[in-house]
Amino acid sequence: MNKIRSIIIMACLLVPAALTRAEVAKWIIKPMASAIARMDNSHFKVWNEDKCGVFNSQGKQVVPFMADSITDFVGDVAVVLREQDGHNRLLNVLHTDGSVFPVYEEVYVDENPFVGTDRLLVTDRKGKELFLDLAGKKMKEKVHRDNLPPASPEPELEFVANGPIPFEVNDEYGYYYGQEIFLPEQFSEAQPFSNGYAIAADHTGRYGLLRLLDDDVRIIKTRREAPEDYIHENIKLKLHVPEELGNDIITVMCTDVRGQSVKEDSYSGGTDREVPLKLAAGRYVVNVLLGDLQIYTTSFTSTPPAKPKPQEKVQPKPATQASTTTTRTAVSSNAVSAASVQIGIGARTLKANAKDCASFTITITNNGNETLTTPVRVSGKGVVCATKQVTVKPHSSRSVTATFTGIKGKESRTVTVTAQGKTVSRTIALNPFFTEF
Repeated sequence: MNKIRSIIIMACLLVPAALTRAEVAKWIIKPMASAIARMDNSHFKVWNEDKCGVFNSQGKQVVPFMADSITDFVGDVAVVLREQDGHNRLLNVLHTDGSVFPVYEEVYVDENPFVGTDRLLVTDRKGKELFLDLAGKKMKEKVHRDNLPPASPEPELEFVANGPIPFEVNDEYGYYYGQEIFLPEQFSEAQPFSNGYAIAADHTGRYGLLRLLDDDVRIIKTRREAPEDYIHENIKLKLHVPEELGNDIITVMCTDVRGQSVKEDSYSGGTDREVPLKLAAGRYVVNVLLGDLQIYTTSFTSTPPAKPKPQEKVQPKPATQASTTTTRTAVSSNAVSAASVQIGIGARTLKANAKDCASFTITITNNGNETLTTPVRVSGKGVVCATKQVTVKPHSSRSVTATFTGIKGKESRTVTVTAQGKTVSRTIALNPFFTEF
């Protein structure tokens, strides 16, 4: 595999038109993968322990977990490979339009197969070279080495951060636009959003894929017309969610300053819902959850009605509806100030390629207000990284690629990354290209 270079550039926050503003995200691939990598803006390589598959941007799996390796797209084509008897057997031909063609011939890819725009160079089990068309079928044309054009290498991939970017609080990551929280801190790793998608890991360390939705989440707090006990306030939360979440169970959790929570599930479908709550007096942090994903946070105060004095005659008053529209909570200064740089190491399990190497991504995030230029030091057994220094714009991220070499058997290695005086280490499980029995 070629080295993949991902350069992530944050658009200027003073130009709103440069960002596709959305107010909520959801898991399009739920956290279950040991690693995820972009192929383009519509396809993602996903590793489930030792095997690799491909998901599209709608969360549909187009290539099952059957491959030992999958190339990136060259032109409009990628090939799906499985190690067999020390060679790469060609299983499928994947196109950028999502079509997948099975290869019924027993053929192998032992060198770059992309030798033309309409064919692939492979060998059969006897070592004879032949061509396949891009639908995986054998061609009659004979292979003449002298007439072959140069093979087209896999491209260096480049993605632009044009959405929410991560912030860190107490070793947990969330997302924000500018200084405004987009998703509360809840991830063990988080990459910036690019073209509506972001790769992130939940608290278990499993990776999933987040997708931006075009609508937002809104809450309006009103008082219910119900008998009062003068200790609690009967509240009705008017909750708006995007149409795409209309059939999902939405959970509203209210937590007071003592850490005690009141939870209410909304099972009714639709984008506009009413969630009844009965809360004691006090200030509450309100989290809206889609499954285990916190998609919105805000706060409000519960104020039970004052108990009338016995000697006073209270004239009945028409019920009034005190509507308070809540707004998103600003990122605290502690979230983005002290550590101006964050380091993410984007893998927990890796499988070597035929050259006994395995690459992974390191993401440097600058949460400061000035451009950051810092040396990057990557160390560990058999680790190489060509990038020695990075420059990261304010509120932006930059990704570089490092590679483990000399992977001959199953083992664990620790990689350490230092940038701007901050050091992060991770132990990564490595599997060899040739499966051990």
